Amino acid sequence: MLKKPCNKTNKAPNGRITAPFEAFESRIRKVLCELSKQDIVIEFNPEQLKMLYNKVLSVVETSIFAEMEQIMNAIQNSLQVVIAMKGGSESLNSMISHKENFKRITTHVVANYQSLGEQRINILMTHNPKYQDMEDELFGKKFITEYGFEKAFDIHQQMIQAFHNRYHELLFEGVVLDKDSKIETSVIEPVIQRYEKEIQVDDEFE
Repeated sequence: MLKKPCNKTNKAPNGRITAPFEAFESRIRKVLCELSKQDIVIEFNPEQLKMLYNKVLSVVETSIFAEMEQIMNAIQNSLQVVIAMKGGSESLNSMISHKENFKRITTHVVANYQSLGEQRINILMTHNPKYQDMEDELFGKKFITEYGFEKAFDIHQQMIQAFHNRYHELLFEGVVLDKDSKIETSVIEPVIQRYEKEIQVDDEFE
């Protein structure tokens, strides 16, 4: 298990070049140490660490040293997503211990590393015509009069959360969202279409 103390680093002796995997392992340890400050203890066994390294390395176009910061950000972001889904360390480590679950996490990391950041959703949605139409519908006079501002606000918040949920669902499937157009067509617009249908159903049965 990867359980070396957070305050200890493996410095290469003078004149020795640090191997790529050794550098990767050292940086992963720092990421896990940062999470431990949030009372989140995550344990990777050597086999898992090697699997994660090989999967990430397969999509690195330059060198792992040049991309290390971006890779670590992707790993930390992916682990934060899983933590939000699973809660405490015990349930998280139980999930990670299953091979298929770890494969899904690794898939998320690799897709995350190659994709535009999740925060891009918040920028793109405000400029998306379908999103603007949906906002006009929700906060228009007719909907507010019939259902009230609180319901419109709740639906709007749920829809925004659904954008982010959809983004991560796709990453877990290995879908790379590396262009604005992909986020719009694969994340934002399908969610809007679903909410449009739900609002239409509400109109019919209210």
